[in-house]
Parts: sequence; C-alpha cells; structure tokens
Amino acid sequence: MSGSTIRNLFANFTHQQANDLIYFDSAATSLKLISVISATEKYYQVNTTNVHRSSYKVAEQVTQQFEQSRRDVQQFINAKSEQEIIWTKGATDSLNLLATCLGKINFFDPCRNEIIIAASEHHSNIVPWQELAQRLGLIIKVMPVNSKGVLDLAQSLPLITNKTALVAVAHVSNALGNINPIQDLIQQAKLFGALTVIDGTQAVAHMPIDVQKLDCDFYIFSGHKMFGPTGIGILYGKLDLLNKLPPYQYGGEMVKTVSFNQGATYQASPLKFEAGTPNIAGVLGLSEAIKFIQTNSHLITSIEADLYQELLRILTDIPEVILWGDTSNSISLQAFTVKGLNPYDLAVLLDQHNIALRVGHHCAMPLFEALAIDGVLRVSLACYNTQYELQLFAIALKNSIASLLNHDQETLTVESAEQQTDKVHLGSIAQKVMIAKGWDNTYRQLMLAGKNLNRLNEQDKTSDTQVFGCESQVWIKCELVNGQLVLQGDSASKIVRGLLAVIFEALDNRDISQIIGFDLQEYLSHLGLSRHLSESRGNGLAAVFKKIVAFCELKLPPIRS
Repeated sequence: MSGSTIRNLFANFTHQQANDLIYFDSAATSLKLISVISATEKYYQVNTTNVHRSSYKVAEQVTQQFEQSRRDVQQFINAKSEQEIIWTKGATDSLNLLATCLGKINFFDPCRNEIIIAASEHHSNIVPWQELAQRLGLIIKVMPVNSKGVLDLAQSLPLITNKTALVAVAHVSNALGNINPIQDLIQQAKLFGALTVIDGTQAVAHMPIDVQKLDCDFYIFSGHKMFGPTGIGILYGKLDLLNKLPPYQYGGEMVKTVSFNQGATYQASPLKFEAGTPNIAGVLGLSEAIKFIQTNSHLITSIEADLYQELLRILTDIPEVILWGDTSNSISLQAFTVKGLNPYDLAVLLDQHNIALRVGHHCAMPLFEALAIDGVLRVSLACYNTQYELQLFAIALKNSIASLLNHDQETLTVESAEQQTDKVHLGSIAQKVMIAKGWDNTYRQLMLAGKNLNRLNEQDKTSDTQVFGCESQVWIKCELVNGQLVLQGDSASKIVRGLLAVIFEALDNRDISQIIGFDLQEYLSHLGLSRHLSESRGNGLAAVFKKIVAFCELKLPPIRS
C-alpha cells in the first residue's frame, strides 16, 4: 500500500469540502477511517443490541465481536491477558479511574506518600493526582524540563525514592511531541517499588507499544487519537494490581450478586470496572483502527518520518521561527513560535488559508509556565498528510508572518462619499474595519486599530483585571471618571487589541444604562466581523463585554422605592 492509498482509506478525503482543509491537528483528534465509520454504522443500523446480557443470536454475535475487540487491544499492546484490558470513556476517564480506585485502598502511607509527575504533563495526568494528594495529604513532586521543554532525566531520576508511591508520565508530550525516556523512569520506579502510570495517548498511533517489555504497571490511551471513534478509551493494568483495586462505579454488569440482606458481590476484572452499558459501537470501531495500524505500521512510520523532516526543513528555513521540544526524538509533531508575533494572531491568519492547527497551552499550562511563554503553534501530522500540503503550509506561513510583521505599512483605501454617509454614525475605527475587503484586509485593519487602544499598564495586569475564557490572555480595567466610563485593556495578540479597540470605541460616550443594554453580537455582525471570528474568540469577546457590564451594573444608582 502507498501513501496515496492510505489517504483514500479516510472518509474526510472523499468529500470535496473536507479536501480543501489542510488538517494538521491530529494530536487533538485524528481523522477517521472509513472502516471505523462503517463498523459503528453497522452496529447502529443492523446489529443494535446489548452485550453480555441476551441469549438471542444477534446479541451473542455482537458480544463475541465486543470481546474479540478486547483481545485485539491485548495483542496490539502485548498484554498478558485480555482481563488486563478495561474499556473506559477515554484517557482522561482511565486516569480518573486509577486515581479514584487507588485512593480507596490502603495504598499510600506516611512512609510512601509521594507522587512524581513530569512538568510537561497534560492536565488529565495532573489534576486527578492533585485532587488525590489534597484529599489524602500526599506530596507531589515535579520532574523538571529544560529550556526547550524536554524532560531532564538527570534531575528527574533522583526524585524517585523509597518515599515514591507512584510515577505518572506521558510516553509522548502532547504539547511538544517529545518521546519521554519512560523505560529509564520505569526501571527507577521498580527499584523502589513505586507504581508507574504511562499516558500513551500520543504514542499509540505512531509507534509500537509492548507493555510487557516496558514492564509498566498501567498504560492508558484513547481511541480517537488513533483513527478510531471518540468516547472510547483503554486502561491496561497488570492483573494482580487490578484485582486489588475496588470498583470505580457501581451498577449493572459489574456485579455478581445483589441482595438487600447481604449487599453486593462483584465481577472480576475487567467487568468489575465496566458498570452499565458500554460504548459498544466505539469498541467495535476501535478494533478496525487497530487492524489498520497493525497492518500498515511500517508504512505509517516511514510516511510520518518523511513528513516530519520536511516540516522541520520548512520551519528552520524561516529565521523568525523558534522550535520547541526535542526535534531529534519526537513523533510527527512540532511546536513553534515566531519572534515578535503572538501565536494566536498567526493561527487566525493560517485558518483563513484553510490550515487547521492548534494554538495555545494545549492543556499543559505548567509546561508553558516553566518555559515562560504564553503558548505555541502545534503542527501535528499523521500518515494521511502529504508533502503537497506541507508546501501549501510553507507558503501560507511565510505570507502570514510577513503580513503580521508588516502591518504598520498597510494603508486603507479612501472611502467614497456615499460610504461615508452610510457610516457616519460609526466611529473611525469601526468605519475602517467595516469597509475592509476580504479577511486579510479586515485583520490588517484590526491590527492597526489596536494601536489606538487605551492600553493597560503592566502593574495593572492582575488576576482582578484578567478576563478568563479568552483564547489569548486579556486584561481590562473599568473606571468611572466624572460619570464617564473609562476603559483600558491589553493583550499580547495584535488582533485582540484591535477587537478591544473596536468594542471600547462603540461604548465611548454612552451612559451606564446604554452600555448595559448594548447588543455586542449585533454590533459585530453589523461591522461584518462575526464571520471572521472563531467561536473561541467570539466567546472571549463576550467575556470581555460581560466584565464591563458587570462593572456598570455595580455603578447603577439605587432604585428609589
């Protein structure tokens, strides 16, 4: 099979509209195989029935397929027994299951009360352990990263001692693509009798996994990042450990017997951890994804290696680009920033070129706090991507960088007298934005508008002035001076500063009651901005306006009775 043949196996490339999209966000969720979609559709359209509970033929057939899928996963990661494979909703659910169940047994004690986590972890492999530590009085220690975000093994290994109860680390960093030295960490943990939890979510689609060779205690991953359905995940655990854990949830299927007089007894693993009706369609679809990866593993590795090297060539050819992570030991994922530019602004322009990539902290806030940056652009490639897509990306990236760096030189076409008459009720910023032709001119005018923003002083950028819920960091300060509302704001994003300037201008010279009654969405739509704003950016502006309105409501004079 060739690379082009692989592309034909994915449903997105059979639709013209999807063909126009250059999808570089596979680390968030991968595209889905036609065989996966067919398997789930067949279950819902032809073989809809529950598993394990019915004696008629169709139910028995679906149950056999369901349990065969479990064996497929067992073989895929080389587990010893199918009893070691537990179905969950996803990797996050798997990690919460572990944290909850470990917290129920006498696993932690004062002599072994430390949990070791890497600084680069996804929030899903941090927050459940933080909650557990807070509840049980445990200590969390953090394995550090270097200035590029790569795990510092020399400083991390000594953190694992006879006080360590558990080490939780990703096989591959979801934010940067680094392949972490988990074998060394697992061996160190075994020396001191600590459990190891490996988050393999970003690894399973890109490299072979052998849990017996790794000798980890638990390994978790999600179906939707390996060409399979959403809502299905896997928790692998060594059987002796799973047998020691109590149930996670209670209900049907996970019980042996239930009595009002004698209580309940529970099934053995894996059913003990699978209360209720499972995601049957997801399980059957995941099996198809596994078959695809196993059949084409060498070709997948070869295609992704070539794509990654071309991506590195493109990025290193641009002087302003800064690469993050370990480019010599990575899956086909690369994080980068551009000197002098906000990554959110760049992502907006790339989106206009139909290039889908992720921007931000990628659910790894502690990592970017350690790196002292707000976020990165992340290109995550898969076997269905092509060299031609990378060529288009290179052109779009260079043009977008040039547009952002050179926006100061952009000028506005003079309006006709008729246009001026139509928009005389709008402020000068709004007028310029409204008459801009095309998305590129619209964003240029927004960036120019940002220069007119009444910007906030650095000392005023506090948690009180920060607006939460925005795509990029935003701060606004509201004051009432001589009965007039005075607004100040700031953001690292040039486009967001421009949007703040648009909002501030619209609210200027309005009294408090008028501001409270102002329809922001209608105003943005009138200016033609709504069609250029992503949902997250629109939600961010709504959060800004909500903060302004909340201030105004506090300043309303009391109503006399």
